[in-house]
Amino acid sequence: MKELLKHIILALTILNVPTFGLASFNPSVGSLSAAMLVVALALYYFFIKKSKPLIALLVLGILYYSISGFNFSGPPNVFIKDIFRYFLFIISVTEVAKNTTNAEACFYLLIGAGSVIVNALIFSDDYGRYAGFYLNPNRAGLICILGFAFTYRLTNKKYRIIAQLLFTLAGIATLSRYFLLLLVLINITSLFANRKNIAGLFIGAIGLVIIINTPAFELNKERFDALDSFFSEGEVKTTTVTRESRQETWALYTDVIVNNVLIGNGYGSMQGQQADTVGIKVGVHNSYLMVVGEAGILPFLMMILFYASLAIKSLLKFRTNPEYLYLSLIITSYLLVSHNYFYNYIILFFSIWLFAKVTMDTEEKVDNLENE
Repeated sequence: MKELLKHIILALTILNVPTFGLASFNPSVGSLSAAMLVVALALYYFFIKKSKPLIALLVLGILYYSISGFNFSGPPNVFIKDIFRYFLFIISVTEVAKNTTNAEACFYLLIGAGSVIVNALIFSDDYGRYAGFYLNPNRAGLICILGFAFTYRLTNKKYRIIAQLLFTLAGIATLSRYFLLLLVLINITSLFANRKNIAGLFIGAIGLVIIINTPAFELNKERFDALDSFFSEGEVKTTTVTRESRQETWALYTDVIVNNVLIGNGYGSMQGQQADTVGIKVGVHNSYLMVVGEAGILPFLMMILFYASLAIKSLLKFRTNPEYLYLSLIITSYLLVSHNYFYNYIILFFSIWLFAKVTMDTEEKVDNLENE
């Protein structure tokens, strides 16, 4: 029962099943999947040995929702539903995260990356950027780079190379600038742990060659040509690479944030369609700015302290578990390019997973979990 519930939660969360079902099939499929996740989380929490929830994320949620709620003028039922889902997930998923091994996490991430490859090869479209189960290419890029980081703990060299190649192919198919930047950063950082990890750079190059020479991959021509220009003779197309950069988006919100830095502008004011409440039509695409812009300085500082602590703890374990630092770099940097933190269950799950690993008393406890 315990294992079944755990795998249901992992599949529904990491594979983005509720959102994918809603968008790709019909509302009933999405609603059923979301309800299944809620039930599975509740059952796991009430019938399995409970772990103390992550206090930092509970405090962050309390500060964010209580302060941002003062200036929220939208439907109350939407606000209440978002609060319920966040706290249920944070409280219930802690034990799931603690009992999830590296291999299990990598397995589900690999399925997710596989969906991107299938999307690119079989269900290609004119847009030319693929996301598989994740609908958004940038979120799919997150899945691919998370999976790539997990491969460094795979003991079987053959499986590690195959997995890294698949994650690389899927990541390139998203044409996510975030994925490409983090792929280079993770590969370079891995060399400090073991020089043999240079194989990751060669795998990245092989993945690019495969993409370029496989006509079945119909990628966005403008973005792909810009990427290809870095590896061919002639002018590098930096204009395409930097167009609509996140820095330009962040700059739109400077005055709005500075003018309301103490208590923010209210829930949803920095996100997507609700952003027009402050006179801007596009979301801020930065979770740190979203928090300070919607709820002020207190939850912002709480968020910074938590992820800075996570990065420091990961760095201290670099000699024994370098993959923790890679994951910390991925999570903290992804928050710079997305504004859906409180309902991005993938980011929340791996934040809790990583916190559980880096705060264990001894390395033996980590090994025991890996071998379960």
